[in-house]
Amino acid sequence: MNLPFSVAPDVSESLTGRLVAGRYEVFELAGEGGMACVYRARVRGAAGFSRWVALKKIKTELRAMPHSLEMFVEEARVGAELTHPNLVQVLDFCEDTDGLFCLVTEWVEGIDLGTFVKTLRANGREMPWPLVVVMGIGLARGLSAAHERVDAEGRPAGVIHRDISPPNVLLAQNGIVKLADFGLSRAWDRLTSLTSPGIVKGKFSYLAPELLAGAPASETTDLFGFGAVLWEALAGRKLFEGDSDREVLRKIKALEIEPLGKARAKLPRKLLSIIDKLLAPKPSARYPSARVVASELASLLTKSEDKEGVGFDRLLGRAVAEARHLGKRAAPRV
Repeated sequence: MNLPFSVAPDVSESLTGRLVAGRYEVFELAGEGGMACVYRARVRGAAGFSRWVALKKIKTELRAMPHSLEMFVEEARVGAELTHPNLVQVLDFCEDTDGLFCLVTEWVEGIDLGTFVKTLRANGREMPWPLVVVMGIGLARGLSAAHERVDAEGRPAGVIHRDISPPNVLLAQNGIVKLADFGLSRAWDRLTSLTSPGIVKGKFSYLAPELLAGAPASETTDLFGFGAVLWEALAGRKLFEGDSDREVLRKIKALEIEPLGKARAKLPRKLLSIIDKLLAPKPSARYPSARVVASELASLLTKSEDKEGVGFDRLLGRAVAEARHLGKRAAPRV
């Protein structure tokens, strides 16, 4: 799994080589972000059973901060209640003997969308639009499962992701698309102080404009981020770019949205229309649900676009494998 953050291990807190919670054998650091480290690990069972997993550990310096730990626990709780082929599955939340909490998820052998797009661009390539549509269908279906979640009593208890962005879209080598990282999510069935009103969360380039005006996160703000992700996958660059966060926020507030047809030629008119609607300035003008978006995107795919006749998922898987190979070839030797 190629993760969207730097691999710069802190030896003092490394889990590599350890057996966590008596059952997770940690092999290597896969990535490190501002709040957590992710490791590749293997869980072993009876009769030779074993499975690769991703083990996420909150950073040592943040463990003493109740807010950070509460968000980590919330990510585990929400993720465990979401089961769908297009969502990264939470498998376990464990505590080691030293009080170390770890979130365990399925291991996705593939690459994140952000790295995928950057790799293609560095090699003078574009992501074929049918593959962007395939990716979009998977992402929309996963997002729909989160938005349409119900509680144990069958009552609506939707989950807003709040951080739809390329690093959180994982493309597996088998062609399956998975939405990851519900660390900023909010489940409507919980009254929680984990997210303060008026505080903007999520990566700036994918924020809906109404969030900057103090509106609460919602299904439609997730859909705006989804539209920005599709725009980037097709254009090969971010929808909102700037030399500073301030400049990016200014562009979002001013709704400086470059027409996708100008950024990339020869795209189907209906695809342009779908993305335009996702990026509509007014939330009421966007699609009513991610489920509807998935259906609209699916209508774009025809057998004629699958020139090899092998299936779109398989074509996406091939593209992922090739991008991973290109990325490794371009990586500097150390």
